[in-house]
Amino acid sequence: MADQRFRILLVEDNPGDAFLVRTLLDETGDPFDIEHCSDLTSALTILNGDGPGARFDVVLLDLTLPDSSGVETIRRVRSCANSAPVVVLTGHKDEELAFEALQHGAEDYLTKEFPDGRTIRRSIRYAIERSRAERALKESEERYRKLVELAPELISILSGEEITYINQQGLTILGAEDTTELVGRSFMEMVNPSSREILSEYIERYRNGYSGRADFVIMCNRPDGETVELEVSAIAFTHEGAPAMLMLAEDVTEKRKVERQLVQTSKLATLGEMAASVAHEMNQPLNVIRMAADTCALQYDLEAVKPAFQRERLSLISGQTERMSEIIKHLQIYSRPDDDDFAPFDPMKAVGRAVDMIEHDCRLSGIMIDVVPPAQMCRVNGRQVQLEQVLVNMLTNARDAINENGDDANSIGGLIRVSAMIDQDEKFLKLAVNDNGGGVPEAAIDLLFHPFFTTKDVGKGTGLGLSVSYGIVEAMGGKIDVRNEGDGACFEVTLPVAQIGKELEADSDEPVAKSARIHGDCVDRAGRQAVRVLVVDDEIDAMEIIAAYLEAQGYSVSAATNGEDALAIAGVMPPTILITDIRMPHMDGNSLVKALRARNPAMPVIVMTGHPGDAERPVDDDDGADAPVMVMPKPLDLQELLGILDELAEVYGE
Repeated sequence: MADQRFRILLVEDNPGDAFLVRTLLDETGDPFDIEHCSDLTSALTILNGDGPGARFDVVLLDLTLPDSSGVETIRRVRSCANSAPVVVLTGHKDEELAFEALQHGAEDYLTKEFPDGRTIRRSIRYAIERSRAERALKESEERYRKLVELAPELISILSGEEITYINQQGLTILGAEDTTELVGRSFMEMVNPSSREILSEYIERYRNGYSGRADFVIMCNRPDGETVELEVSAIAFTHEGAPAMLMLAEDVTEKRKVERQLVQTSKLATLGEMAASVAHEMNQPLNVIRMAADTCALQYDLEAVKPAFQRERLSLISGQTERMSEIIKHLQIYSRPDDDDFAPFDPMKAVGRAVDMIEHDCRLSGIMIDVVPPAQMCRVNGRQVQLEQVLVNMLTNARDAINENGDDANSIGGLIRVSAMIDQDEKFLKLAVNDNGGGVPEAAIDLLFHPFFTTKDVGKGTGLGLSVSYGIVEAMGGKIDVRNEGDGACFEVTLPVAQIGKELEADSDEPVAKSARIHGDCVDRAGRQAVRVLVVDDEIDAMEIIAAYLEAQGYSVSAATNGEDALAIAGVMPPTILITDIRMPHMDGNSLVKALRARNPAMPVIVMTGHPGDAERPVDDDDGADAPVMVMPKPLDLQELLGILDELAEVYGE
């Protein structure tokens, strides 16, 4: 700064005072270039001009000029195109005027006592430095303001629940046009009811002086009816001297959709890889059914029918169809998208089902699977079918590693061990999958959970399984670790324990045993005869078997193979109770139920379905009918159907 020459504009109407100022500044030895104006008009003309000659480092300004006086003079100088810091140089010793001058933008206030030039020089230098600091601060504030406004995330300041600031991206995410729509409102108004409790908790923390960082997820409702999912990071902030919360939030709605699609893709890929195992599981009961039916037919061919033998074989067939139904049901549950909320479940049930799905393939490869349960029962929070997906992926990888290891593994026998252990503090469950397949290359361990990375040969792996598994476990609040252990790899899933103890044994989530079936206790044969049942199923054999069975039990039965025919029959013989399939040609079950209930709103309906989506929402029941809709999964249990029908007949029969 010592070598820099400062340009000063001196605005002073008294020539003697102007000369004295020049003289005092010259005596300081500092390099000042001074230009003098005797009135404000000429000074403003210079400051509003173009080029380097219009720019000054400081203005020395008298407040008593021929064409202006008082603090208004300062405002007019500061409003020029080439503004400069102002130092007031006046003959008025007025503290109130000095204070007012500083309020209007003056950097300093000097009186014309002129003891020496050092006072003026010091004031000039301070004014220049303060001006530069203020200008740098404004530029910095502007720079950060632009960064905040252009940020791709929502940035907002909450004073309690009130929004005091929100950036442009925040307006876009929340579906607002202008800041006036949101600033001053409660952020809680836009939060989905399911997320209000968690946001209230953190708002209260920061209001009470919490100074740490918080990360959480909330759902918000937009004015257009869309729901957005936000991943929020919050830190402490001060607004108008009071504790507040600075919130940065990323819209992860689309990201979550992609993640769910990846999870679904991985699940379907796993099912495709296990097609042989699934076929084996289905062929086993089919084989039993075929042989039981053949032995029954053989007795008729030999004219040596034994009723007890026939009943035993028919019971065997019924049991095997139930077994097939459970296999299909589990495959349907496993393959459908996961939209259910998290809930506590027994992780060992997920282990059991995952082992069931992979065990046949392992057995064909000479691989044993050993399961070691934990010492205590426990539950974890999440989705059981997703943990099954994680375990199936790990078991499949273990099987493939053992098979690829060839003779080394087979010489001692392939072995996969699934072990579960609860830590000493009873806070975490560790599920470990160990194999003797030679382990994972050290260079690959850090890359295993990256999307599309695979150690398998080309065409033998998607590279999605472990990355999807990592996301599933992380969403459940856990983690996955991998290491080489012994003569193979160990994948370990750690999950927070939600519940623990022997008391869980009585709180099983297994299906409750069917209630005692009713075989005519509620309705006698004459009562059944008075009830007309309409059976509708596009599978002719199924329709005929159901109709014949109910007729044999005494019901009056009409039957059709599609909705249109059923509607025509109902016009001639109105049914008391409808039994219908949902997915049929010409008119589906939903349309049929709606049409028949328009005629008779009190008609109960029994829906037969083999599709899990239909079981969750069997009919579009928006007609306000009071009669029930009962759902029965296929394959049907005819005795159970009869029991339900008797109960409905007793209440709704004529």
